[in-house]
Amino acid sequence: MSALEHGASPAGPEPIGPGDAGPMLAYGDGAVDRVPDLVAGEDVTRVLLVCGRRSFEASGAARILEPLERRAAVQRWSGFSPDPDVDELADGLAVLRDFGPDAILGVGGGSAMDTAKLLWAFAHIEGPSDLRAAARDGARADTRSGRLCLVPTTSGSGAEATHFAVLYLGEEKLSIAGPSLHADTAVVDPALTRSGSPTQRATSGLDAVCQAIESLWAVGATSTSRRLASQALELALAHLEGFVAGGGAEDARAMALGSHLAGRAIDRSKTTAAHALSYGVTKQHGVVHGNAVALTLGAFLESHASAAPEDLQEGVDPEAHAAAVRRVLDALGAATGAEGREAFTALVRRLGLPATPSEVGITSEEQRRALVDTVNVERLGNNPRRFDAEELAALLRRAG
Repeated sequence: MSALEHGASPAGPEPIGPGDAGPMLAYGDGAVDRVPDLVAGEDVTRVLLVCGRRSFEASGAARILEPLERRAAVQRWSGFSPDPDVDELADGLAVLRDFGPDAILGVGGGSAMDTAKLLWAFAHIEGPSDLRAAARDGARADTRSGRLCLVPTTSGSGAEATHFAVLYLGEEKLSIAGPSLHADTAVVDPALTRSGSPTQRATSGLDAVCQAIESLWAVGATSTSRRLASQALELALAHLEGFVAGGGAEDARAMALGSHLAGRAIDRSKTTAAHALSYGVTKQHGVVHGNAVALTLGAFLESHASAAPEDLQEGVDPEAHAAAVRRVLDALGAATGAEGREAFTALVRRLGLPATPSEVGITSEEQRRALVDTVNVERLGNNPRRFDAEELAALLRRAG
């Protein structure tokens, strides 16, 4: 089913085509009420509900609990943090083994949905030491034994549409990926996203904007991912400020769909250097993820706009790269990389968020070097312009 079959977007993007990967999508105000029917059935009698401690009630999603419990036995678990770590996952796996669900229902922001995915990915691992080893080795999640349904209560992460999840081992950020992390069903109900604070809506929405931009220029981009990313960026830039200011229904619908499309885009292209740096910013300086990505995105945009052919990764077509950057600049109403950086920084500030690394306390060379040391090499290889450690540190200085 396409997004448009469940309610037209305010900006009218193209429907998701039949060749696009991803979960079956239920979209629209009130879609969450379909969850009991979508999750429970003849082959599902036990459901593990993975949800945020507060967002489940605050968003209005809790109204599905009673009808769901009439269809299946339900165990609720919320023992994870905004940056889920291996020890928390081990606790969740103990709950999973004890309860023995046929399905996992993840309801919440990116952390809740990632944790739901990870529980199925590592369901076969019993001991904490084995779990740490499997996570560190980057074990692929190729199979799972039950159904997975994901319901976002924020507009930003797009995690309901992706086949990867983030897990921390101490300060080390690990990416777990595999086909089994694709949900069977994603339920995108814009009404659930309206309960967040303006700051939460701003940081989550910025994540969607950054994902769309990075997906456009990523080495791994395809024609499909660029189409999805373009649609997502158009929706998000047109409606994010209104969503943050008032959270009205039209803006909520546009942001929910834009976030989902950005998730579909990065599911194919994966993210790039701004995301790779952001995880260290979050862990070392306590900056919320979407804002952490935005701190350097403008500087990367300016750098990519000025890249000569010899600066690009091997195999990147300079003309295709220039066209991708031009799409980003056009969306921001900018003619040059410098103007694009200024426009993006101005957007972040209008949302009431810090816009540069120095504004969150990243001011010393030692701090910059510590961030560079956290970069995921795979993600850096997906960045169209090559960067070594010295060049990344220099970009952090230029970012302000």
